[in-house]
Amino acid sequence: MNRARNFWDKQAKRFDDNERQFETASGEIISRTKEYLNADDNVLDFGCATGTKTLELAGIIKHIHGLDFSSEMIREAIRKKNKVKATNVSFSQGTIFSDDLDKAFFDKIIAFSIIHLLEDSEKVIQRIYELLKPGGLLITETACFSDRMNFKTRLEFTASRFMKLLKLFPLNMNMFKTTDVEQLISRQDFNILKSERLFFNGMTISFIVAEKD
Repeated sequence: MNRARNFWDKQAKRFDDNERQFETASGEIISRTKEYLNADDNVLDFGCATGTKTLELAGIIKHIHGLDFSSEMIREAIRKKNKVKATNVSFSQGTIFSDDLDKAFFDKIIAFSIIHLLEDSEKVIQRIYELLKPGGLLITETACFSDRMNFKTRLEFTASRFMKLLKLFPLNMNMFKTTDVEQLISRQDFNILKSERLFFNGMTISFIVAEKD
């Protein structure tokens, strides 16, 4: 985990510049997510990075808390929050297993572009289930590396896997298909309300909305 944290700490300053290539995809995911948010919601943004999506969603809900294990990502997120003077947004550095997260507290938990990077995805989904209120929703967007990719993306992905074999790339990469993500979430007693198979930036993306029983 330390190597991965160091990787993201180093990426924090240029993260937003790198993410601009995904603006269309991000806009679509945000639009879909807003359909499931209510004005009185308390929301957790798990793996919030520099807080861009966190702040985009803040205007239509009661409160949103952004969580990331990279201290530099959180530093950038807090800087953005202070710049726009958002009063219903908070950020903290930590993991989903942090003791200061109360069980059955959140109405919605969003997990964008993170589940495919987790080494302990089963335990994380279990923990998310604990943190949600009964009837609460998990909203995820997950890259599916075993589904369709265009040629350019496949080359980039193959290079990343090769670098990982050489221990030059510190991130875990789960080889999910869209059906794998569905099964991962369903196994934790979530009821899947919506599952979409999207294709953005040369890659298959799983968008899932699941309800805690």
